Amino acid sequence: MATSSDFVYVDADFLREIFAGNIHTPTLYFHPNPAIRGVFWSRLTTIAALMRHEGRRRSCLDFGGGSGVFLPTLARLFEKVACIDLDPQCAEKVVARYALANTTVNQEDITTFDYGEGAFDAAVAADVLEHFSDLSTPVKALRRWIRKGGNLYTSLPTETWLYTSLRAMFGITKPDDHFHTASEVETYLSQNGFRRVAQRGLPINFGPTRLFSITCWERV
Repeated sequence: MATSSDFVYVDADFLREIFAGNIHTPTLYFHPNPAIRGVFWSRLTTIAALMRHEGRRRSCLDFGGGSGVFLPTLARLFEKVACIDLDPQCAEKVVARYALANTTVNQEDITTFDYGEGAFDAAVAADVLEHFSDLSTPVKALRRWIRKGGNLYTSLPTETWLYTSLRAMFGITKPDDHFHTASEVETYLSQNGFRRVAQRGLPINFGPTRLFSITCWERV
């Protein structure tokens, strides 16, 4: 069962060092504003809390987890962890820094690489799926790689009016490749092989005040 002691906050100075010059990694993990920093980390602490319901704890895939920030925590929660990303350099440095012997990092394209049917008991896609213009591409891969009855954990930006307003207030630019809202991705998942098991909203679990939607799905 996941507990607060299972969660690892990767050192901010280390992240600042390895993220320098990498346009694909989010700097909000060490943002000078503690509220912004706190909300961004809470996406992952909430996923870790949802993993308390995880049954078989053998293997987990960090899908698009090239920043590597969740790998030390996943390495504590699962016997075997894999990370796949087109640009995994930061993840490789995290694995080395924290000596994660049970974690492998794969620099691969999900359209050409294959772990095999039902290779993982669980997978995490934390603020990843909204970056795919065609949702069928990542969802097809996740549906194949997660065993039937296994779990997918997603974090997705809601893109509500409040989310947009706070972006403008703090000078945060919306990435050009945010193609979908949380609602759109979740609807697609529910129609394509996944059943919602549990859901949380951040920072408050209430309608328009939610900035991120955190969901546990069962692969059906």
